[in-house]
Amino acid sequence: MKTMTRRTFLKASAIATAAGMAMANGVLPVFAEEAALPALDAYPITPEEFGSGEVKYKVEETEDGWVKVINEGGATLGYSKKSGLQLIQVNGYAFKDLNRDGKLDLFEDWRQPAEERAKDLASKMSGEEVAPYLTHGGWGSFTTSRITEDNSVYGYVVAGGRGGVTRQAGSDTKGNVDHAKWSNLLQELCEKQMYGIPAVVSIDPNGQSGIAQCLSLAASMDPELAFEVGKEYSKQYRAMGISMLLGPQIDLMTSPVMDRGNGTYGEDPALVRDIAEAFVSGMQSTFDEEGNDLGWGAQSVVCDMKHFAGAGAAEGGRDDHRATGKYDVFPNNNFEAHLIAFFDGAFNLKHSITGAAGGIMTNYAVSYSDDYSLGEYFGGAYSEYKYELLKKGGWNGYIISDWGVYGEGGGGSWGTEGWEPSERLARTYELGMCQAGGYSNTDETLKAWELMKSDMGEEKALETMRDRACKNILMTLRLGLFENPYCSLSYAEQVCCTEESRAFGLKTRLASVVMLKNNGLVKKAEEGAEKKTVYVPYRFNAKVVSAYASSGNTPASWSPSMDLETVGKFFNVVTDTVGEPSGEEEGEKVYTEKDIVRASAEDIAKCDMILVAMNAPHTASNTVTDEEGYIEAWLPPSIQYNEYTAVNAKATSVAGDIEVIQIPDGYYGYTTREEVENRSYKGETAAASNLGHLQTLEYCKEIAGDKPVVVLMNQNGSGSMCWGEVEPLADVILTGYAAGDDALLTVLAGQCEPKGLLVCQMPKDMDAVEASADDLPRDMECYVDAAGNTYDFAFGLDWAGVIDDERTKTYKAEPLTKCENLEFFYAE
Repeated sequence: MKTMTRRTFLKASAIATAAGMAMANGVLPVFAEEAALPALDAYPITPEEFGSGEVKYKVEETEDGWVKVINEGGATLGYSKKSGLQLIQVNGYAFKDLNRDGKLDLFEDWRQPAEERAKDLASKMSGEEVAPYLTHGGWGSFTTSRITEDNSVYGYVVAGGRGGVTRQAGSDTKGNVDHAKWSNLLQELCEKQMYGIPAVVSIDPNGQSGIAQCLSLAASMDPELAFEVGKEYSKQYRAMGISMLLGPQIDLMTSPVMDRGNGTYGEDPALVRDIAEAFVSGMQSTFDEEGNDLGWGAQSVVCDMKHFAGAGAAEGGRDDHRATGKYDVFPNNNFEAHLIAFFDGAFNLKHSITGAAGGIMTNYAVSYSDDYSLGEYFGGAYSEYKYELLKKGGWNGYIISDWGVYGEGGGGSWGTEGWEPSERLARTYELGMCQAGGYSNTDETLKAWELMKSDMGEEKALETMRDRACKNILMTLRLGLFENPYCSLSYAEQVCCTEESRAFGLKTRLASVVMLKNNGLVKKAEEGAEKKTVYVPYRFNAKVVSAYASSGNTPASWSPSMDLETVGKFFNVVTDTVGEPSGEEEGEKVYTEKDIVRASAEDIAKCDMILVAMNAPHTASNTVTDEEGYIEAWLPPSIQYNEYTAVNAKATSVAGDIEVIQIPDGYYGYTTREEVENRSYKGETAAASNLGHLQTLEYCKEIAGDKPVVVLMNQNGSGSMCWGEVEPLADVILTGYAAGDDALLTVLAGQCEPKGLLVCQMPKDMDAVEASADDLPRDMECYVDAAGNTYDFAFGLDWAGVIDDERTKTYKAEPLTKCENLEFFYAE
């Protein structure tokens, strides 16, 4: 394996560090006096009197209350007067005295390479200081609340924690500005602590400003668009104080019933590789006003690629957060294809001089193999095989675990049953984990440190812990947070969820709309044409009984199948009316299926078309348990609306837990043997999914007469579905992966030509799903519609017919199976 990735890392980091990289919401040119840098062994340096001699900086207090220090041709610093931090001056430049020793330490010198600064700071930290730092779970969910001495955020930071995820980045400008205010308060608190290490605030992909992501972005099959999307996300995230993305999710969705498939880029290795590479490049690089790539900088967001590796091959498509989904299976030995997006894409960036994704998130599940060729049966965070695979592939960067892997019975703790949290932490730190995702119990990390000293000896344990800390520090330095972690609230207001950014969001989602069927209705709108009239039916939503008593149940209701106000922007609307609830439950009036007054035949006769919005069906594979919680039966997954009985499912599952069977041995006792648990669901029945959506379509077909029926399908619940229940009832089908009503209606109204393509195959039926392999992409028999079109990967229609362009030529080739940047994979 070539070491290009690591060399590019070093080069990009040096460039970004020399550029100062930390001006609030901007970057500065390369430091002009690079040749005059002090030798690494010259530190600590005694500073000159502050303000004396030739001063090469300017100090100004911002309207947000923090102080900005602009060094000529160097880094722009930011700090809070309330933190007690002092500035020091060396060679006329200003520096932050982060450890408050009155001298300039190497790690405080923004002129030096980030790698050297990271090593210096890590070398100063004791094991007791490092241990709490190796966590990333400190903010809870309320990242707009006050930070006071009696709340958990304060205690976590004081104990040494510096990482956590936000769940409250706003969907509007005010929410994002509020988040920026909170981020500034958090950074002020961090600045008060030893070493002044700033906080890293992470986020899961959240569709900021309505910008396409996941399957929706992949449906454009446009890497250049993905690059621009990454740039826009990073700009908005950094404006509100977010510097890490827990994503993108580049699992290869080879199981068409994958429960978490909506967060992926689909099932094709080349497509996932290219979209991931372009998106991460846009996210991680900072650009100047001319668009030049400066590498890491003030608008960079580090990407933690997830989930390493193989999570798209979950047997039965099951959710690997739970014990029922603990196994990824590779019956066709196609594990390597699941590495392509990582090693050939995310670790080999072609559009960013940052060189490679800054981080990795481990997966939950066990990668199952009969011969242990994919490692021992541990969840991803505990799999030595996967850590070694990363190292052999030339990647040795920041690693974070997924959430919940350190608790008993938690997702991903497989193989460590009965261990204490401290034992789990110690194992992952020893293997290479840099931060425990979603974990904030700093007391347990200190216990882990003691265990490591006992297991490895104090010297080796400290070396290991400092190595993990060094990677965290390096990442934070590259982002410019040591120089300036503060947000400009006015800038956040200018860029977050503005009209301009929302318009860009709509543009990206329009690129994802896929037209599957067209009777000629969808075409370019005539200039000056009058609005057409559409009938939008109401849909009955059955009562939803929560599995958790504390959550409460969702009562039955009637609602329009899509937002009428949005439809009204494009069409005149005819719809139904809801009567009074006629049912009763526990003394309360409740709606029933009778409580609707449908639009009259006369009103429908005035319509140009009937519009039915639907959510795709998806029933996850589940279990039936007895009163004591023991599994009595495994239930099938389904991507059809009606009930599905798995008559043709495999009789024996690929993977399962090892069970010890007791066999009576005459009159004197018993013998035992081990058997693999059978998780097959053959012959079992999956419940109907979103059946009300199908019933609404069936009603509309009955009353349509000569009116065309248009289906607007949201396939975000699952990338794939069975169309046999829907397509025969529809004259036009537009589908999207969370494309949004506005994008689907814009295309239907002829204001934008559909250009999206399917990112997954659409199976002929559930038997085709059962015949497919969990680890192989694009191996299903696909659905063929009444027009003779096959709903295969990369299929879509535009106004002229079936799309045949450079994208389809590129991605319709045979699916990749070999990873170009893993030569060692074959040598072994």
